Amino acid sequence: MDTSTVVGANRDTYQDLYAKGKLFVRYPMDHVIRFHAYYLKSNMPGGRVLDYGCGSGNNSLLFIQQGYDVYGVDVAEVALDQIRANLEMYGLDTKHLDRFKIIAPDTNTLPFEDGFFDLIVANQVLYYLGTENRIRTLSHELSRCLRPGGLVFFTMYGARHYYFTHHTKRIHDSETCEVVIEDPSHRLYGLRELVYVVRDEEHLKRLFSDFECVNVGYFDMCMFDVKSNFHWIFVGRKPE
Repeated sequence: MDTSTVVGANRDTYQDLYAKGKLFVRYPMDHVIRFHAYYLKSNMPGGRVLDYGCGSGNNSLLFIQQGYDVYGVDVAEVALDQIRANLEMYGLDTKHLDRFKIIAPDTNTLPFEDGFFDLIVANQVLYYLGTENRIRTLSHELSRCLRPGGLVFFTMYGARHYYFTHHTKRIHDSETCEVVIEDPSHRLYGLRELVYVVRDEEHLKRLFSDFECVNVGYFDMCMFDVKSNFHWIFVGRKPE
């Protein structure tokens, strides 16, 4: 399966989940909140932010509320309806919606000038590109859009995630996995997607070698049908 087919198939999966009401994330993720509170407040208290793979805009809302100039892109058209709903729920002006765009799943370019952003956030999304080559290609493009000295905040699946310990059906290469959830009692029953998994910290740093590593961390949780949701966190800086 080529990379454009992979990303398109993953887009269709999430379009369907959104449409069925199985996914509507309302609140910023706690690790994004901590990143802002512990690092950005003192190192980058304002500026332009790109939320790549913004989904429902739940993380974008945090940055809007904190006074950042926020833009977002996603491949799922239904995301715009969810972003509008979240803006309204938080009492924020829906004019912010004008800065959220839908892009083609296989695009290699983004509609922004060189060095336009101070911060790029890609939370729980880059692994849906499916292959290392596709992720590195996008990493180069994100670097182009980021100013020298600007920051990135990326999260990636780790091999301890329950998708890979409980639901992986087939390995396409050493890091690309087909995940299928066949348990009817699972909230995401029927989910089928191709995702890229990071083996370890050194693998993570090599994958995003366009950026100087500022910090590597992770988050994990075990609760109800989630046996582990282990994700690596990469914070990087574009060289001056």
